[in-house]
Amino acid sequence: MLLTHASVWLSGIWFDLDLVGSAFKTIAYALPFADAVDAARAATAGEYAAILPHLIWVIGYAVAAVAVFHRKMGSGNT
Repeated sequence: MLLTHASVWLSGIWFDLDLVGSAFKTIAYALPFADAVDAARAATAGEYAAILPHLIWVIGYAVAAVAVFHRKMGSGNT
C-alpha cells in the first residue's frame, strides 16, 4: 500500500507537479511514474509524437527491473 501511495504522489495524477516545487518534480521525473502518466495523457489527447520520449523512460525502467530480477533469481540469493 505504501508503494502505491508513493507512486501516485510521485506521478502527478492528483496534482500538477509544477505546483509542488522543483525538488519534488525532479525526484518525480527521476522515477518512471510521472513519465507513464505523461505518456497516457499524450495518448488520450491524440498527441502521438509526444508519447515516445516518455515511453523510452518507462521501457528503460522496465528492462532494468527485469534484468535485476533475473540476476537475483539466477544468483540464488534471497
